[in-house]
Amino acid sequence: MAEDDNTPARRINRRRLLQGMGAAGVIGVAGCLDGNGDDDPGDDAADDAADDVDTDDDDDDDDEPADLSGIQEGGTLRIGVGANIDSFDPPYSTDTTSSSAQFFIFESLVASDTQGNYYPWLAESYELVETNDIDRTAYEEYMVSVAADEEGVLDAEGQIIVQHPEDDPIEEDEVRILTTEEAAEAVEDGTFGMQYRYELREGIEFHNGEELTAEHVVETARRYEGSDVSAQTFDSVLYVEEEDEYTVSIYAQVPDAEGEGQLPGFYIHSLEQAELEGGEVDPRQGNTPIGTGPYELVDFEDEQFAEYEKFDGYWLEEMGVDSLDWFEGDDEFPDGPVIDEIELEIIPDDSTRAGALQNDEIDVTSGLATATLDDFDASDDFIVETTETGGYTYIQYPANVEPWDDERLRQAVNHLVPREAIVENVLNGWGRPAWTDIPELAEESGTADAEALEERIRPLNEHDPERAEELIEEVEADGVEFPIEVQLETNSDNDDRVQLVELIAASMEESGYFETSVETYEWNTYTERVLNPEYGQEGHIACIGLSGTFNPESFCDALHNTANIGQCCNLQAISDPEFDEMVDAARFDIDVVDDDELRAERYDEIWDLLAERRYSSITHFGLTDAIMSNRVQNFSTHPFPESMYSFALHAPTEEQVIWMDDDEDDDE
Repeated sequence: MAEDDNTPARRINRRRLLQGMGAAGVIGVAGCLDGNGDDDPGDDAADDAADDVDTDDDDDDDDEPADLSGIQEGGTLRIGVGANIDSFDPPYSTDTTSSSAQFFIFESLVASDTQGNYYPWLAESYELVETNDIDRTAYEEYMVSVAADEEGVLDAEGQIIVQHPEDDPIEEDEVRILTTEEAAEAVEDGTFGMQYRYELREGIEFHNGEELTAEHVVETARRYEGSDVSAQTFDSVLYVEEEDEYTVSIYAQVPDAEGEGQLPGFYIHSLEQAELEGGEVDPRQGNTPIGTGPYELVDFEDEQFAEYEKFDGYWLEEMGVDSLDWFEGDDEFPDGPVIDEIELEIIPDDSTRAGALQNDEIDVTSGLATATLDDFDASDDFIVETTETGGYTYIQYPANVEPWDDERLRQAVNHLVPREAIVENVLNGWGRPAWTDIPELAEESGTADAEALEERIRPLNEHDPERAEELIEEVEADGVEFPIEVQLETNSDNDDRVQLVELIAASMEESGYFETSVETYEWNTYTERVLNPEYGQEGHIACIGLSGTFNPESFCDALHNTANIGQCCNLQAISDPEFDEMVDAARFDIDVVDDDELRAERYDEIWDLLAERRYSSITHFGLTDAIMSNRVQNFSTHPFPESMYSFALHAPTEEQVIWMDDDEDDDE
């Protein structure tokens, strides 16, 4: 049966289409270019469009538990994805599609629900053992000195955990640093910001038969050193220590307001694969990924498909969902996913993927052009589920290249970004204009007053050609010659985003102050291009998307922190010491650990600073969408697209499970 189901979709995939949507958290969608771009619908039009979007959060029945009496076990879920799986190696990939493909296989010490609450997972329990009021200068006596070259690159071996905050690698020949080796000494002496202790569940089996122990956690952490996500991992992690066979402690450098969720963010590896070089946990390198998750990868063909089967020894099915101390759900809720097989079909072209769904070659997909969503939403044969995503689409300016180093010029272009037109005319209402930089799911801890923040920031983000002209005239008076030639760039395989960029370019052209061009690239080529640390010197405006976390820091830090140059998602090598200090103080400070209100106030100061310096323009908050046939029962979306399918398949945190309704086929 699996062979028959796969045949049509694979025939489509062999057409060698361009790689599609997926990003370092890319979720934003953009649609049709509306003429010359000067139709800017009023506030009411855009607000009405946003109100018309039917999201899961608006449903009256969301809090009602699903009827599980009709669950059917078995079957195959055929998922159509819009990009190739760049890597199966968690620390060495940052795009959404790769993460989605990995999450069927790998698991973490803790799990979260869609509201950002955390629960023990591979860990049976965890506790905050100790918090110490220190800053990073406390590690001075443990630090070693390393040479710094003219560009500030440090001659250091291994992962740099802490750089002395008083040292400047650009101005000084030597810099003091702390590596993992010295971090162990500091921990032994009791110098650390936080200690979380995790008691692991005994008897959890990897796909290769290994039993999970503390050693697996320690070796996994080592593999994250120097990886593609090292900056966002070791901004907080100091050291990981095995206390006994089933007990591990993770230490934070300083007090961390997000420590509970961020410290245990590793996807746990088998010992067999923990020693592999970066990127080698991948079938293309001869290594089938090994995890503790409910599914095993059984077949993969690059740029075409990936196939998974249920793992017979999945620990939660062996132990039972009642072994989760926090679970208080329905007795009928299954101990694991009920679907036996997953087929991930790689179909980059939006229209081809939509056709595959209509022709029953796949069961579910996401990220289609917004005009297509309307058609599926109107059909009785399909279901469209959406929720506002924990991310956004943005453009980022080459702030290190003249004349873009003048914030007035960046502010001017920001006033030429037609956010309401993007949502109304490009996205057909499937989104919300980004009047601030923070999505709704992070507002509780990311602002003291969301309404006041929007009231303060929105005027600085309105489409206002007159204000743009005033700012440009100020820049021109200082000797900058206009028109300025500038190239806007994005990935070619997302039709919506391409046309969003074209709309912004048209708006800039219409001002008379810019001569714009739009260049597009295949997805993997594009991400390799913009994540090159030298990209910021080319003078182009880049458009991409971000998928964050429940942590408000993720919506400012990734784009603008010096540590994220060359990683997700500081594309233009922005380095602003004042911003770096402010974002650090909003998360890594004993005062904000204990005072949520103070933390929110500090984030408000960050949003104000970014609105003034305008390194990036956030265009809109999109939707995590899933479009499926009626065979797919009880599907629920997730605010982060990379987690959507693994969450929908089985999530005890919210009693979420899907199954395939074979009766639908019989009715047809």
